[in-house]
Amino acid sequence: MRTVYATLGLVFVLLMLNFGNGVNSDAWFLLNHGRYVASFGIPHVEPFTLHEGFHFVMQQWLFAWLLWQIYAHAGSWGLVAFSWAAGAAILFAYCRLQILVSAGNRKLACLLTGLVGLPICLLFASQRPQVASALIFLAEIYLLERYRARLTRALPLAFFALSALLVNLHAAMWPMMLVFLLPYLAETLFGGRFSWCEQTFLWSPRHLLVLLAAVFLGGFCGPYGSEAMVYTLHSYGYAEINQHVQEMSPLSLHVSLLGICLLSMFVLTAVYARRKMPLRYLLLAVGMGLMALMAVRSVFLYLLFGTLPLGYVFRDWQEKQGSVKWRQACGQMLLLAVLILFVDGILLYMSPALEEPRRTLLYAALPLLLVAVLLAARDFRRRRCDTLRLEEGRRRLLLALLALFTLPLCICFTRPPDAVPLSLARSVDVLSTLGPAEDMRLYTEYVYGNYCEFRGYRCYIDARAEVFLPALNHQKNVLKEWEDVCAGRIDYHTLQQTYRLTHFVVTEGDMLYTYLALDPDYVLLWDSETDDAIPEDMKKAEKKLRIYAYRPAENSSAAPRD
Repeated sequence: MRTVYATLGLVFVLLMLNFGNGVNSDAWFLLNHGRYVASFGIPHVEPFTLHEGFHFVMQQWLFAWLLWQIYAHAGSWGLVAFSWAAGAAILFAYCRLQILVSAGNRKLACLLTGLVGLPICLLFASQRPQVASALIFLAEIYLLERYRARLTRALPLAFFALSALLVNLHAAMWPMMLVFLLPYLAETLFGGRFSWCEQTFLWSPRHLLVLLAAVFLGGFCGPYGSEAMVYTLHSYGYAEINQHVQEMSPLSLHVSLLGICLLSMFVLTAVYARRKMPLRYLLLAVGMGLMALMAVRSVFLYLLFGTLPLGYVFRDWQEKQGSVKWRQACGQMLLLAVLILFVDGILLYMSPALEEPRRTLLYAALPLLLVAVLLAARDFRRRRCDTLRLEEGRRRLLLALLALFTLPLCICFTRPPDAVPLSLARSVDVLSTLGPAEDMRLYTEYVYGNYCEFRGYRCYIDARAEVFLPALNHQKNVLKEWEDVCAGRIDYHTLQQTYRLTHFVVTEGDMLYTYLALDPDYVLLWDSETDDAIPEDMKKAEKKLRIYAYRPAENSSAAPRD
């Protein structure tokens, strides 16, 4: 089993090295929130945009504060390390939960963790509060499964603490803690009444009601009280949000390969769930599957909890022993080793010149990796006459070859954290040379407002979609107003006059990117296409940005520009 755990850990590290080395765009508004809480306390009026007096609920305040502490002490590398730690914690918690569900079948739990947990880390391990709420939900389900025979005295206190943590770390997900108790309540009420399901959760309904009460009371332990508990009711179901937040759109086949994978997994779960199983697992699979079909963001929850029935259904699975033949396995390992050395050699030859300390690290790692492969090969050869132990030797050799293949490539090609698009960073640097940030009133694209506000500029809009809805700000629908400006239903001159905008950071594809170039009242101050500080390959890969200043007095007699 140690080899299996080591393989899982190595694959996780390799995936994160290659795909988890960035900073999520939402991290910038979270860092902005955390810095504000650390400096001024918890706000009730929105402090970052041009809009005055907006009612505000910082539903992620504790997570934002913790993220800011990490960034303040460790910078962008600290944010990347956080996503690594969050991914590892989710992987570990999911594996432990599957061990419990599968009645201690560790090999099956590791297999499901590799098939399900690793994609979870690859797709969702980032600097977002979803990782905190996911760990809380995993702890909730784990405690229910661990003590499914009876309610212990410590459980209500534990659920109270989990609820209080959730409402401060990620209040929008707090209602889900109640939702996850419903399948267990349904099993206590109906689990033994149907021939197609069985009841293994043995609590009485009143014991679950005690937990529901503990969760409900824990929800009040926050600076916003009941307002945070019902936050999700005011931030979901709006057409404006669904249009601009991709993860709120329904799951469909056009959502890349993810839609196909999720639908396939849902079908497999439904097929295998035909076997007699506890009602709670079936309800978890169906409920999380329906949520995933309604909104892409719920895919995360489906992967975590909708796949639990697979662990229960296949709990008796055991790997077939003695199926590995020495000559066949030897030929496979030799072919794999030659292929790995060939591909490694080609890629290392093509890699750019290595700077220190990468060169030293590579030269130290390669001999150690080769020694590890030779030792694993010797162990594999010694087991050739023992068919029961041969599979374990092959796993160790495969692990060593996998390390030999990937670690040198990671050393050569892994780059520092991709914190923010270079063109966006350059645009804000240019703005900083034009005058104090407090003297500017800035228009930006929806997503790019996060970073600009983090740098101290007050923007018209940012990616916190629900903040700009009247249900939360108690004033006006800014999100709809912005859509009307982008569609030409509202004249951008009217927008400028209403909010006294001084500068516009416009992006390729935005209507204003074209219109401002033809308007003499707007002066082009900077264009990413002509910035020599941005490499040509980055210009092609990133959106084009321009900065305009509203200066009608200087251009009253100027002709429109092409």
